[in-house]
Amino acid sequence: MMNMGPILAELQRLQGELKQMTTEVVEGEGAFRVLINGYQEVLSVEFDPAALSPGNAEALQIMVASAINRAIIQSKEMIKTEIAKITGGLNLPNIPGLF
Repeated sequence: MMNMGPILAELQRLQGELKQMTTEVVEGEGAFRVLINGYQEVLSVEFDPAALSPGNAEALQIMVASAINRAIIQSKEMIKTEIAKITGGLNLPNIPGLF
């Protein structure tokens, strides 16, 4: 069995860096943007003022939900990629307190 100490240390380092790692999703040809970090915390949202017309509420609701869901998926993929870099692709079980 390999020494897991260095891998665990790197995973803990990564966990500390996730707050600074971000992903951005743009919907509706720039009508809405969402920026989230590696903890799946929404850091910012931005609407194109032209998208804020009164008759556009339902489309905006769908757009916002879609963008946030895509951003969460992208953030999780970003984490998986970073973990794979550290572990060399080892399939590690969930380690409580890391992610």
